[in-house]
Amino acid sequence: MGLKLLESRLCLLLLLGLVLMLASCQPPTPSQWFEIQHIYNRAYPRCNDAMRHRNRFTRHCKDKNTFLHTSFASVVGVCGNRNIPCRNRRYRNCHNSPYRVSITFCNLTTPARIYTQCRYQTTRSRKFYTVGCDPRTPRDSPMYPVVPVHLDRIF
Repeated sequence: MGLKLLESRLCLLLLLGLVLMLASCQPPTPSQWFEIQHIYNRAYPRCNDAMRHRNRFTRHCKDKNTFLHTSFASVVGVCGNRNIPCRNRRYRNCHNSPYRVSITFCNLTTPARIYTQCRYQTTRSRKFYTVGCDPRTPRDSPMYPVVPVHLDRIF
């Protein structure tokens, strides 16, 4: 009796581990991908390091990228601002930030076949930004009903 109970608990534990492992293998949601690509709320990054982290998801070197030095929650707050037309016509629900934030713009200067060997030029500035927002997906945090999914422009 005790052995069967131990076996059933072990099977349940293994099944739970398998489910958790499969869940972690899913691609990021659009808002999670936005955060990976564009949110860097620590000190100014060196583009080579920041882009190496970003590029490991796609395994290739992105030619340009902008990092916003703010929190994901702050960008979610921008989604509540007045709706404006997006420059990228794939998105319809864009919003301007009410304030400038520090940004880092990374520009690919040395392409490479191996993404960890690409080199970038770093440009820092303070700019306003426009984000496209969508309703959250079931895998996003229920804390935010609408989430950023696209950095439409900086200005």
